[in-house]
Amino acid sequence: MKTTSGDARLRNRAGTCVGLATLTLLVLIPGLRMCGAAAVQKRYYAHEAVEDEYGVIAPWYRGQNGQLDMRIRVAAETLRRYPWLDASRGEARVPEYLLSSFWRIGEDGTITTPPLTDWMNGDRGQLASYVLYLMPEYYRYLGDPVGIAHAKLEADLFLRYALTPPDHAWPRFPISVPVKGKPYGQCDPRGYMQLDLAGRAGYGLLRVYQLTGIAAYFDAVKHWADVLVEKRDRTPGAPPWGRYANFDEIDIRWKNNCMTGGVIWLLCMFDELIRLGYTGRDNGLIEARDAARAYLRDVLLPAWTVSDTWGRQYWDWECPVQVPNVSASVACYLMDHPDVFPNWRNDCRNVLTLCLNNTCTNPESNGDVYSGAWATPESSGCCGRCLSAGPLLTGTAWARYAAEADSEWAREIARRQMILVTYDCRDTGVSEDNIDGGIVTNGSWFESAHLAPLQTMLGVVGWMPETFGAARENHVVRSTGVVNHVVYAKGRVAYSTFDAPANTVDILRLAFRPARILADGRELAPADKLDRIGYTVHPLPCGDFVVTVRHDGATRLLVEGDDPQKVDDDRQLATKGVWTEAAGANDHLGTVRVSSDKSAEAVLSFTGNQVRVIGRADPAGGLADVYLDGVKQLAGIDCWSPLPLYQQVLYTKNGLPNVRHEVRIGVRGEGVPASNGSNVYLDAVQYSDAVGENGFGTGGGPRGHQRLIFGYAGRQDYVDSQGNAWRPGCEFVIRSGRKLDAVSASWWTQRIAGDIAGTPDPELYGYGIHGHEFAINLTVGPGEYHLRLKFAAARDLAAAAGPITILVTGKIVAERMDVAATAGGRDRAVDLVVNHVTPQNGIVELRLRGGNVDPQGQPASEAYIQALELGPGDGGTGTIPVPAK
Repeated sequence: MKTTSGDARLRNRAGTCVGLATLTLLVLIPGLRMCGAAAVQKRYYAHEAVEDEYGVIAPWYRGQNGQLDMRIRVAAETLRRYPWLDASRGEARVPEYLLSSFWRIGEDGTITTPPLTDWMNGDRGQLASYVLYLMPEYYRYLGDPVGIAHAKLEADLFLRYALTPPDHAWPRFPISVPVKGKPYGQCDPRGYMQLDLAGRAGYGLLRVYQLTGIAAYFDAVKHWADVLVEKRDRTPGAPPWGRYANFDEIDIRWKNNCMTGGVIWLLCMFDELIRLGYTGRDNGLIEARDAARAYLRDVLLPAWTVSDTWGRQYWDWECPVQVPNVSASVACYLMDHPDVFPNWRNDCRNVLTLCLNNTCTNPESNGDVYSGAWATPESSGCCGRCLSAGPLLTGTAWARYAAEADSEWAREIARRQMILVTYDCRDTGVSEDNIDGGIVTNGSWFESAHLAPLQTMLGVVGWMPETFGAARENHVVRSTGVVNHVVYAKGRVAYSTFDAPANTVDILRLAFRPARILADGRELAPADKLDRIGYTVHPLPCGDFVVTVRHDGATRLLVEGDDPQKVDDDRQLATKGVWTEAAGANDHLGTVRVSSDKSAEAVLSFTGNQVRVIGRADPAGGLADVYLDGVKQLAGIDCWSPLPLYQQVLYTKNGLPNVRHEVRIGVRGEGVPASNGSNVYLDAVQYSDAVGENGFGTGGGPRGHQRLIFGYAGRQDYVDSQGNAWRPGCEFVIRSGRKLDAVSASWWTQRIAGDIAGTPDPELYGYGIHGHEFAINLTVGPGEYHLRLKFAAARDLAAAAGPITILVTGKIVAERMDVAATAGGRDRAVDLVVNHVTPQNGIVELRLRGGNVDPQGQPASEAYIQALELGPGDGGTGTIPVPAK
């Protein structure tokens, strides 16, 4: 295997619902300004900025369902109306986004699809992995049959077009980056066979197997795993696989075949296969999984601060830098297996915060904190002012970490990021990813415009349902299994999971308190905690309930209660044109209206803030237009599904004014190209006028102590002589340059050789960070705080010789401080204490600059700091800074 210096370094380095009154505290930001604690703009992405009473980002969207559910709906509507592949381009009868992420969208929402080039065809594996993973999640959340239909189409496409021939050295294996073509058809095996992307696609395909029950998907992934087991490098300490299966045969600009953090997706695929009962020939798959875990545990995690440890993944460049998608997936994997990775709390936090640090180094992007929320690019090398990529790729991991570690600090970081990043879209499907307004990548990449947001918002809602779940609605927001069928009816949520091994848990957010919950027909008992089968109910002030159900061994669930929503059966619809009534035991009240007459219509008036059209979907299903209050909706009804489904959500609209509305459904007399008919099946219309504001968690954030030791690359927190834990300090921004990592540019990771006098904790002063100017951003809740800043002039470097100017929330607290003079000599600890610190925009910002300036007024020398402590109230007295002479 080819190696680089990066490989050598790897070897050598070991909320609550809030009342409507809260909204009166929001203020529109009058103009662009720089605050002491964060950048503040009058516009973010597609909308004018809104802040809460603390200056922290607040939702622009006022619908009752909330801003994240709105983002889910817009993404879903956009993919549901995506143009199908034209026959002149290929023979597959599928929505074109399943084969190509290359798109254009007009201001009115019109979607066009430019022809795919061989190079852009390289996105094939990444695109498929998005679709295969998220469609089961989407179906569970909404009960939209499109989730099952598009999942099956993508799975069939990938197995048909994206595998090598049987006589290849890696037979019938994914050509995950087919840059040699063929667009819309059979992939050329001379493309890049990037193994981590094969793992991502394999894990997604296993989820679609559980969604559909189609064994061919399971069999395909078992075979891929067998090939990987056979090809594994068994050299102790070496990566078990290279980045590419065919590295020696492909024409690639970068000459590096090292797989680093991308191994996580092979692990996900292996673990799921093993969980499903497949262990390979002679348990070879277990051995390969264990070797991959050892590589992660013994090589990668000890090298967590090395630039490419959590990189080398994006398919279109070498990517020797930390990137958010690898970082987030690693964090989630560690949380999946806390018994295997007992240091997961520290490792997850370290990797996620280091990602903030490393992705903000590029001055062209200026990733930073905006109105209290972190906004970061997809890497230190891309893509200009597109600052939505980082939060989108790490959002679920942050939200999950907040829940798993019960961390208010992580919860607030996640909450603010998700509110800010969902400023991007409009109802038309246009998504502006430039934080200043406008489009950088989302105008050409559909997966970044809508697939990534859809996946992330579903994940975040699942982990933060109290804050971000849709108010006064019913959704299964998370499950440890794959939900393969769900019916959302009035007062009744019925669903099933593929299997139910030990500790199978589902989370629902409901508009009603459950009167009873059945699992395989047996009534479950309410419980205070779920150390056994049962359920818990957590009421929310807005009238909703978060319900957690544990149902080991039972796959069929029924949740019933007094639901405020209303339902009108198909017989209550006013119709014209030709409709027939069909009986069906699985339909609502036993019947459904059916029509393929293009002049047929059905109309219903209702009072409410939400509406759902319920019906069947099957291989003969057709299309219908939907008009709401006389306005034709961009996304209508599609009753086609390759598998027959009943009582499914064919159309939904929420966040409406709570007044009288009319929904009109016009049959089009045609179906999608894959359909063998044009039938529209209408079963019922659900609607609700129940009200209750969700709130958005304003006023949240940690209010206790935060202790950071800078430059410290240890994986365990340092515990001082008083028993206080100090975490590695990563939450700072330094512009080290494009594609340059912050660690090599600004961290002193090597502890000083000598002793530090004047402190019982010399370790706190033994590392540090340095640079001409950098800003430490501490996420906090409202209140008054103090800062204790720790310095020691202990390095014989020019970077540690100049004076330092210190600003706290924009105010100078020390100007041209001489650290040695302030401490009474070199190699001595000195603490500065700053009291009466009030956050601005939810952030306490500490900015340090070199005290010497050039003729242009820019820092000409470097500043540094070793550690800091933030705490509530008064911090006592510290040393008075001595200015340099």
